[in-house]
Amino acid sequence: MYKIRISVYIILFMFSISIFYGNEKKENRILDNHHKIKNDFSFLKDVLKYKSDIQEHDIKEGKSYLKGQASVEYDNTKIEADYIELSWKTGDLYAKSKEQSVFLQKGNQLYFLNKIHFNLNHKIGEAKNFYIKEKNHIVIANDILKKKEDILMKKITYISDSFFLEKKDNSPDFYLKTDYLKYSYLKKYIFSGPIFFYWYKVPMPIFLPFLYMPIELKKASYGILYPKLGIQDKKIYMEDLGLFFPISDLFNFRINTSIYNTKKWKIQTKIEYKLRYAYDGLINFDYQNMFNEQKNYLFQWKHNSDFKSNSEISFNANINYDNIFLHNKNINFSYINIRKKFYNYLWFIDFYMIQYHDKKKIKFIIPEFIFHTNNILFHDKKNSFLNHINIENRFQFNNFIDVHKTIYFHAGLNHNMSMTTYFYFFYPYLKGSSKILYKDFYTWNFQDFYVSSFQNLDFSTNIVSIPFYKIWNFKNIFLLKHQIKPILSFHVKYFPPVFYNVKNHFEKRINFILDNDCISTIKNPWNGVEKKIEIFKEINTSFLIDHNFMKWENFHITGNTDLAKNSEIKYKVGIDFGKKEKKNKIIYFDFSFSSNYKINFFPVKNKFQKKGKNRYDYFFFDRKNYAKYSIPLNLKIDFHSNYEKNFFNKKQLFHTLLNFNGSINITKYWKISFNTDYNLLKNQIIFANIIFDRDIRSFDMSFNCVLAKNYSWSFFIGLKDPNFRNIIQYNEKN
Repeated sequence: MYKIRISVYIILFMFSISIFYGNEKKENRILDNHHKIKNDFSFLKDVLKYKSDIQEHDIKEGKSYLKGQASVEYDNTKIEADYIELSWKTGDLYAKSKEQSVFLQKGNQLYFLNKIHFNLNHKIGEAKNFYIKEKNHIVIANDILKKKEDILMKKITYISDSFFLEKKDNSPDFYLKTDYLKYSYLKKYIFSGPIFFYWYKVPMPIFLPFLYMPIELKKASYGILYPKLGIQDKKIYMEDLGLFFPISDLFNFRINTSIYNTKKWKIQTKIEYKLRYAYDGLINFDYQNMFNEQKNYLFQWKHNSDFKSNSEISFNANINYDNIFLHNKNINFSYINIRKKFYNYLWFIDFYMIQYHDKKKIKFIIPEFIFHTNNILFHDKKNSFLNHINIENRFQFNNFIDVHKTIYFHAGLNHNMSMTTYFYFFYPYLKGSSKILYKDFYTWNFQDFYVSSFQNLDFSTNIVSIPFYKIWNFKNIFLLKHQIKPILSFHVKYFPPVFYNVKNHFEKRINFILDNDCISTIKNPWNGVEKKIEIFKEINTSFLIDHNFMKWENFHITGNTDLAKNSEIKYKVGIDFGKKEKKNKIIYFDFSFSSNYKINFFPVKNKFQKKGKNRYDYFFFDRKNYAKYSIPLNLKIDFHSNYEKNFFNKKQLFHTLLNFNGSINITKYWKISFNTDYNLLKNQIIFANIIFDRDIRSFDMSFNCVLAKNYSWSFFIGLKDPNFRNIIQYNEKN
């Protein structure tokens, strides 16, 4: 997208003044006291501050002259110049400087001019040598003329060269120029003549015939989206050439097109809207023409509403239909939902469409009703067990329609009810929490006329202890803190029969979790620097209780250790014994080590006393006049190894990888980045990526190479300025 931001501010003073006398007053303030005076000051209002080395006031001519470090302040605007002249009769204001520019500050924005003439009564004027500096660019204009309805600028130059902005060079390497620019107050637009591009003061064979940019404050804008140009397989392609404009105050339209060749192209259209309250959305349609003459399309509609608005009903929609799945997704998920708020209740009505790419079928859920309640039954502070009991109910009804070769109808009813409470005993050492969860699910298949059901009841109780810790201090040099926090939980599942005579099934489990943390601090007795090492471990195990005997279900240990400031170790070790047979046993371990390094090669030392400038930068030089500069290296090393063995299917997996990721600045403007994965078991590189970046003042250049099974490379050179990056660029890839 291409934009030009032209910052234009013309001094608009509305002063209120009364007759004053005096000579060589350093600072004065003029207030509006509504005195009747001979001169017409109806256009002057509010408060005026002025200051200068010498002040002269000609009552007969109706003028004030401020000389030497003159300044005038009004409201949010300040002007400084060597000479300021103000006419009380006509409202003309003159400001000029000989050596330095006229300084104008409007809020936090700074402007510089050579001289300015402005009429406070008619609000018209002109200025010479206008200059404004933004964060990433500079705008210079030889002349500015302000009329009642518009502003005219002549001989405009736009510079975004960072070397020129930082005053490393007196001339920019790249800039834009146009002879004419007009900004209309009444019709709200910016229009310019041809815009030419210059490279080291030489015109480039690239130009824009004109620039037309409508501006509507607080309304949708419109303009041109300039494309990205590139080369692939020795062919030029164009991406994202577009146009956007408002249809009304509520709708904004956008169209993009990309052309790769005569047989491959695509068009994207989007309509965005913003309605009253908090309603907004978009309608998107993508169309592609491929090599095999296949027509691909995607339709999308999104609508959002905010519950925070005054309406208690929210409506949201996300409709997607893709004939061949343009975005490489296996499933397209669409929905429409309606939410209704009550005091402690929520009512949901949802409609779903699920499009499967691999199965080539569509599934509808029309409709889905959900009713959710949340109540606090007890809040008895005296009774610890009834201190807080919360009950939630969720009723859900679904009607499914599967569309494939045959249409199937089936419905489902799902009910979830949960009751939670927490309590203390042996306060404050132990805290308990209990939860009861009841689930029942029913399905009706209208094709085969059968009904199925499923119910279960979960009961769990957790007992959490406060942390216990012990501290050992050895001569104020070595400090060790050991802390443990045990958690014991009981879990019972019950599956009751409903339609079939199935034996009741209980599943009982006991879980034990132990947080085991160690923190050691070592203090250097010579310099007092402390080094902290943190070791965190969690031990998690569970037991199954079945028919009066207890079975060990699993055992897991996880932890991480900070060995040094930039190094970390993470590990997981565990064994799963299975629920029924020991043959289901699975053992595993996962270990990773990562370390970050910041190395500065060839640091500049004090022994290099000679300092000089080479082109744009200053360097230290040795005795043989070789420039000395540091070469920073950022390196991250990751070692990852994991192992898993399944005794049931006798399969085992073992992977050990070593990753190097970092960058090195071989010079101030050359940077090399790399990322490599090395398989230690197979003794081979499975992935490698290297990127060369070059800073060329106003331009960036990069070469990206990926060494893998699918070898690829790309080359890019383009402007840094985000306003013109997509216009001035060269992009090629294989």
